[in-house]
Amino acid sequence: MSEFVAVGGCLCGAVRFGVKEKLAPVGFCHCSRCRRVSGTGSNAVLNIRRDRFEWLSGEDQVQVYATPAGWKSLFCRTCGCPVPHILSDGQRVLIPAGALDGDPDLAISGHIFVGSKARWEVIADGSPQFDAWPS
Repeated sequence: MSEFVAVGGCLCGAVRFGVKEKLAPVGFCHCSRCRRVSGTGSNAVLNIRRDRFEWLSGEDQVQVYATPAGWKSLFCRTCGCPVPHILSDGQRVLIPAGALDGDPDLAISGHIFVGSKARWEVIADGSPQFDAWPS
């Protein structure tokens, strides 16, 4: 496993994955769907190239929920924890930051959909903020 700069997985351990090369910065989405699926004020993910990601075990344990509009949430079918999501183009993977083992030193890239964030949430860092998708 030394080829990985980070590994992670779900709460029950059924799903495990590794990330090669350097870790991408964390992006936070504050839209209502990401708030609902994370149960918090935002959804924190690393957006990496697919060739830097590898399933180590449990890919068959990944369950998908999709809205009629196509928005998706992926999670472990045993424990319900969010798991990596290979985007529809097959080129990028969204990795839940909280699914990484330990406490990696991650930079913050910014915040999207701040225009619809919950009133009770406070963004306390100085990272870029965008009301919707950045241009």
